[in-house]
Amino acid sequence: MVDIEVLLDGEELILYALVVNKKLLIRDFISGLEDSDRKQVVNLIKQRADRLNIHNQQHFRSLGDEIFELKTRNGIRILCFWHGERKLVLTHGFVKPHSKVLKQEKEKAMQWLKELREKRR
Repeated sequence: MVDIEVLLDGEELILYALVVNKKLLIRDFISGLEDSDRKQVVNLIKQRADRLNIHNQQHFRSLGDEIFELKTRNGIRILCFWHGERKLVLTHGFVKPHSKVLKQEKEKAMQWLKELREKRR
């Protein structure tokens, strides 16, 4: 069962956390990071919420199939998708993967996107 919960209401975007089986995967992921990594991720999320235009495409890019990734300098990835105008849903995070792992993580995000859209009909 999937749902969304507001994570951050920024100046430009509202960021949501995906809730899967009553767990906020992104919040659990961020909580488990080391302090320096956690600060980078929190800053990146705040920047994303406050700025509509991305100046550095290396920090936010499309993976195709409506899935995007936020990236830090230390190789942390957070997958996300758009859910209406100015609404971005953060699904989950992981450390820089091999291409096979990235494909698996993207497939998870695509499945959650599909489930959320079916639920909202």
